[in-house]
Formats: sequence, structure tokens, C-alpha cells
Amino acid sequence: MSSNLTLKAAILIGLTLVFAVVLLSIAGIISERERYRAKVLEDVAQSTARSQSVLGPLLVVPYRERVEVARPNSTARTQEDVTGQVILTPDSLTCRTSIHVETRTRGIYRAPVYRATIHMSGTFFVPARLGIPADRAVSAGDDASLVLGVSDMRGLRRPPQVRWNGVPAGAVPGTQAFAGPGLSAPVGPLFAAEGATIPFDVQFEVVGTDRIGIVPVGAGTSMTMESDWPHPEFTGGFLPDTRSVTAQGFRASWELSQYATGIRDAVGKSQQAMREAMTPFEVAVRFVEPVDVYSQSERATKYGMLFVLLTFVAFFLFEVLRRLAVHPIQYALAGAAVALFFLLLLSLSEYLAFPTAYLIASGACVGLLAYYVGHVLGSAARGAGFAAMLAGLYAVLYLLLQSEDYALLLGSLLLFAVLAVVMTVTRRIDWYRMGQNPTT
Repeated sequence: MSSNLTLKAAILIGLTLVFAVVLLSIAGIISERERYRAKVLEDVAQSTARSQSVLGPLLVVPYRERVEVARPNSTARTQEDVTGQVILTPDSLTCRTSIHVETRTRGIYRAPVYRATIHMSGTFFVPARLGIPADRAVSAGDDASLVLGVSDMRGLRRPPQVRWNGVPAGAVPGTQAFAGPGLSAPVGPLFAAEGATIPFDVQFEVVGTDRIGIVPVGAGTSMTMESDWPHPEFTGGFLPDTRSVTAQGFRASWELSQYATGIRDAVGKSQQAMREAMTPFEVAVRFVEPVDVYSQSERATKYGMLFVLLTFVAFFLFEVLRRLAVHPIQYALAGAAVALFFLLLLSLSEYLAFPTAYLIASGACVGLLAYYVGHVLGSAARGAGFAAMLAGLYAVLYLLLQSEDYALLLGSLLLFAVLAVVMTVTRRIDWYRMGQNPTT
């Protein structure tokens, strides 16, 4: 093999390594911009309210129990009254949530801030003696409370409205049933309810950012959510049974039972662990942007080396097949134009819609390379052919970005097609007899 060809291959390998470092730097810039956006969103959440998680309502019924207690350093035992509480979940729960979302801007960044109006109603079944066996010496304790957990109490801008058995009950901050922030409403003594079924009704508004989740605590729970945000991402333990998403917003509904949620088991845990046990079963929705420009740009950059390599391969084939001399600096300039596309895409997509930014960035790079390569290869037709190849690559890349589920398949087919073309056009070349002095 000619020494000239070997030297050119070594130089191209070196240039490839240089552009690998350049593309890693661009990926670092993308990560830095994404972290800055996350900080802005955190600042907005700090000044309004964070993502909200609503747990409840739960009914907390205190009681007293007389037990025998051993006295220290003595065999004698005394009887003392200790307090305890039974936590009851709704026998039936209907939850209707209406959510209005608006965007707050900080510089070029936008953060979704919502105001959710939540209406909960249903019934509690209070068993006789709270279901405590008759052989235990229990008696009535303090008033029972209806308890509701709200993860960020700053989001409660208005007093909640609570009705118990048709009678208003004043809510106060603080919970008694589990660790974490929330509110409670005293509802009177219930120890002697003798198997009563009591209706309740709770209405409140909560402000938050990014996400809202509600734990379906009822033995049977019917939930609906509707909003004017057209880009929901349903998360949590259960996806909606039915959903409708349009440009005007979404509506979703869930029908759940205690058999699916495991609420009874969670209530049986310690108070500290109860919220942690219930949270994985919450029904939640995130208010996402339709296109995350940073994730799209990051995914595009992962294909950057492929673009640079294909550009070098195309130049190299012109050298080999057309006996044209292409200087390493010309390789470097063409590779720089390809690499710059990804930085241009990032900067434009922060101000424009991603498809528009992609079209402008790719059009600028294709046009520049068509003009430059036409002069390098000594033919406008060759420059146009090179530009058409690059435009096809950009089109394929856009399809890869839009079809995440098929990205691996499309990428594999693209690589196979490129390899097949290269092998086909070079099948008759005798690499050992390559001349050392290609004409200019």
C-alpha cells in the first residue's frame, strides 16, 4: 500500500479523535444548559410550591386502653391507661380534580405552575368499638379527626372546606395519623358509633409545579382528572382506565379497589412508614413540555461521530475513485461544519420550535458544505451530490429523533446501507496499486 495512502489514513484517524473531543464538549454544553434550566424550575417551585402529593382523607379515632404494667425492680404490676388510635380508610371515595395550568417564565425558560381544585366525597364505615376485640379494656379517647396529607402546604392558599355527616368541620394545619405535612378536621367522638356509615365531603385548592399525585385510599375509589394542559404524562402506580387528550386539554378517569392498591396493608404499618408505603400507589400526572429540546439535542449529538465519519468517508471515496487530492485541512473544515450543526441546533432550539430550529441548522450546514465541497472537488455537480447525501442524513437523523422506539432499528439499517454502498463502489479497487500522486 502506498505510503501516501497510509499517511492520509493516519491523519484522518487523528482528525476523528479531535472531533470526538469536540462533540463531547458540545454534549457537555447541552448538559450544562439542562442543569441551568433545572435550577430555574427549582427556583420557580421554591417561590410557589413544589410538586404535590395528596394522601387521604383518613379517619383517625383515638381510644384509651387499660393495661397492666410491670413496676421497675418489683414483681408487682399496676394498671395504667395508655392511648392509641385506629386509622380508618374510606369505604368509598370519589375524587374529582380540575387543574388549570399556566407557565411562568424566567429568561428563556418556562415552568408549568398549576392550580388544582380537588373535591373528595364518600363514606367511612366505623365499626363498633373500632373493631377492637371485646377482651381488651378499651374506652373512648379524644375526638376523632379527618386527616389529609399535602406534601407542600405552601400550595394551600385558601382554607379547605370540610363537611362531616353534613355538618361543617373546621380544618387546622397538622396531621395526627402519619409523618408529613397536612391538615386535620376534628369530627367529634366516634368510639361508640356502633357500626355507623358516615358521609364526608372535602373541597380544597392546591398550587404546585410540574406534577400532582393523589393516593387512592378508598376501599373503592373513583377518580377523574381534567385539565387545560394538552401534554400530560401519566405516571404513578396506575395508568388511567380511560383518557382523552386533545389540543384543548385532557380528561382521565380511574376505577380502583383496595385489592389493587394494597391500602389496608399500608395502614397496618407504623405511622412513620405509612406514607412511604402508600405513595407508590398514587395516581399522578406530570405537565410536560411537548418537546424537551435538551434531550432531543443530546440524542442528536450521539449521532455526531457518525456524521463526521460519513463525511470523511465521502471525501475519501472521491479521492480514491476520482483521483482528486483533498487536503487534511479541507477534511477538518468540512468536519467542523458538520460538528457545528449540533451546537447551532441547541442554541436555536432554545428560542424556536425544535422542528424549525432543526430545519434552519441543517439547511445552513448543508448549504455551506455544498458551496465549499463544490470548490474542493472542482465541480458544482459533485458539491450538490455531496449536499444531497448530507441532507438525506439529516432527514434520517430527524426521523431517529422522532421515532425513539425505532431508533436502534433505523440506525442499524442506516449503517448497513452505508457499508453496503462503500463496499460496492470500492469492490474493484486494488488498494496495493493505488498511485501516490493523485491529480488535482
